[in-house]
Parts: sequence; C-alpha cells; structure tokens
Amino acid sequence: MRLRVCALALLACSCGPRDEAPPIEVKADPGLVLPRIARDRDPTSRPSGTDPADAMTLHFIDIGQGDATLLEFPCGAALIDTGGEKNDLFDGEAALYAYLDAFFARRTDLNRTLDLLLVTHPHIDHNRGALGVLERYTVKNVVDNGADAPHSHNDGTEDPGATQQMKVHAWLQEHPDKGVNYLAVGAGDVPEGGLTGPILDPIAGCARAPTDPKLTALWGTVTHDLATYGDNPNNHSVVVRVDYGESSALFTGDLELIGLSRLADRYEKRPELLDVDIYQVGHHGSKNATIHYQMAMMSPRVAVISMGPYERNIPWTARKYGHPHIVALEHLVHPDYGVRGRRAPIPVMVGFRGAFQDKVTEIFQRRTIDRAIYATGWDGTVVLAAHANGWLDVKTLGR
Repeated sequence: MRLRVCALALLACSCGPRDEAPPIEVKADPGLVLPRIARDRDPTSRPSGTDPADAMTLHFIDIGQGDATLLEFPCGAALIDTGGEKNDLFDGEAALYAYLDAFFARRTDLNRTLDLLLVTHPHIDHNRGALGVLERYTVKNVVDNGADAPHSHNDGTEDPGATQQMKVHAWLQEHPDKGVNYLAVGAGDVPEGGLTGPILDPIAGCARAPTDPKLTALWGTVTHDLATYGDNPNNHSVVVRVDYGESSALFTGDLELIGLSRLADRYEKRPELLDVDIYQVGHHGSKNATIHYQMAMMSPRVAVISMGPYERNIPWTARKYGHPHIVALEHLVHPDYGVRGRRAPIPVMVGFRGAFQDKVTEIFQRRTIDRAIYATGWDGTVVLAAHANGWLDVKTLGR
C-alpha cells in the first residue's frame, strides 16, 4: 500500500462487543516542550523520480513473540535479532530460517551471506536463532553488547538468552577459519556522534544503487553506576540507527525507562540522532519501553511492533505479557508527538494487564488503529521499503 502522511488522529474505539471501551484519553505534560523536528520534510505524494531500486527494505519478520528484522539493501543484507516464540503451537526459529531461505533464494546475488548479524541483548526472544544463523548462512560480522556470563532470573533459574550468547561467543572462537569479525558495543564506547565503523557498518553502495547505507550504534551495555542503573539485560540493549539516504530507522531493543532516560540525556545536544522516520517499538510494545520525550525526539512517521498474536493464549506469548500495552499505544497515537502517518483502520486487541508474572487473568480490549502503526501480531510480516529520497511504502503479508 502507499503510505501518506496526513493529519493526526486519536486511537478510536470500535463499536460492538462488551470488551470494548471509550476512546483512549491522552494527556500531555503542560510544562513539557515537545520539539517538532524536521516536520516539513514529509512528502504527501510519491516524489517524481522515486527509484524502487534505490531503497532499503526492512522485513519485520513474523516470528511470534520476539524480534527479528532483516535489512535488505541493494548491495547487501543485515539481520537485527534472531528471536522468536517457540512452543507447541508455533516455532519462531523455524519461521525465521524459512523466511531467510526464501529471501536468499530470491537474492541469489548475495550468496546466502549476511554482512552483519546484530543482536541487541541476550534474551532468548532476541537471540534464539543466532547460533543457527551462524551455522546455516555466511555471516561476515557479528555485533552484540558483549555480555558473556550467565544471568539468573529472580527465581534463580538461568536465563537461556545469556547461555545462547555465550554459545555464540564460543562458536566465534572455535571457528577462526570463518573470518567473522566481532564487536561488543558498550555505552561508554559510544562517542557523542554515535559509534560506527567497518564491522558495524559493512555495507556500501554498488552498481545496483549508489546510496551508501549507514548503521550507527547509539547505546550499548553499561559498565558504570550499576547500583543505580541495574543489571537488567533489557537496559543494556544495543541501540542502532539505520540511515539510507533521506530515510532512517531506530531499533531500541528492549531498552526500558531508565535506559531511555539515559539515552535521551546522552543526545540532548544532538537530538537529530534520534529523529527518525521508522521506529521499531521497544520491548514488543511493553508499557515500560516507549515514553513521551522519546517519541517527541524521534517524530516517527511509521512504527512497527514485533510481537506475537493475541490468539495464542499459552505462556511466553504476547497474550500473557499484555503486548502491545495500552500505555505504549497512548504514546504512539498522541496528537502532539505520536506517529504521524496513517494506515487503513484495523481492529486490534490491546493489553491493559499481562498475566505472566502476576499469575492473574490478562486483560485486553479491542481498539481500532488508523495511525501508521503496524505489528507482526496483527499484520504478519511487515515489509517496509524506505527509499533514498524519503518515500516509504508499506505492505503486510498477513497471518
């Protein structure tokens, strides 16, 4: 479909069953100054000369409750996260490999090669398939947050994502013949203008298209002030900005509120580094990973939530976590700083309370979305072509 950036609207309630509620009330802090960065750059119709060959295509792959985003460039490919739900009803890891196999069957010029595998943080819904990707495909560069020790949950059980990241590091050490370059990104290593380089940003322009993609890390693991910051792996996510000509995207992993606060402080004098067109909604649409000042700095035209469907009502699913949560949706649809693009209205289920930790019944209500907010749990895989001239095309593959 063709995306048009139009006037903003509230998230509205659809009529019908008793699980629906009045429209969401959104409030802004009257003392908050909300910048409107680069709002005049939005095209309202496809610019003449838009070249479909000169674009990056972002594939937000439907792998259930988790993240896996394939960045397809004219001259290469990168993969951000390899997570995915895995239970008796759905195998997100198999879904990821099937999607990548089909992609490489189409892009035979890439020789089943990923120029970059970037894992934002060591949680299993972000790195379940990382080792399998290394074994199935040629990977030139690997980037993660460097964590290489077990991490335990509050109940004392070991986090499988930490174990998986340790296995990836071991694989890299055991296979020097593969020539895979590795970079660990720490927040303290990121300079004022962001961190880049040949490992993080290995793809250039070529004969197929002249535009040189730019990948920049803005955050990573924190090694100081942990007494205040904490050791929650979510807040040690690698945050990466991707630019392709006039189009840009931001991936924040599962960075939560304290991490978002530190990120905003870091770039207070360089707010343009957080101003992007496309926002992959943090932490699968959790209530603790999207906030008003972040939205104002980003001013996104499109948002995409990577999460599972409401229908799978078993543990470790979007349904049990309450994703996407109403708090995140309130920020995404806010009339002053929310997502600026529109989509055809779609009825969806929105979480008000999850049931995974509280051991209570989850609460969801039906809403109708007409902003340019897409979700793998609603739409299936979301494929977004971001052209070098700033024009965006969005299509959904269905569930």
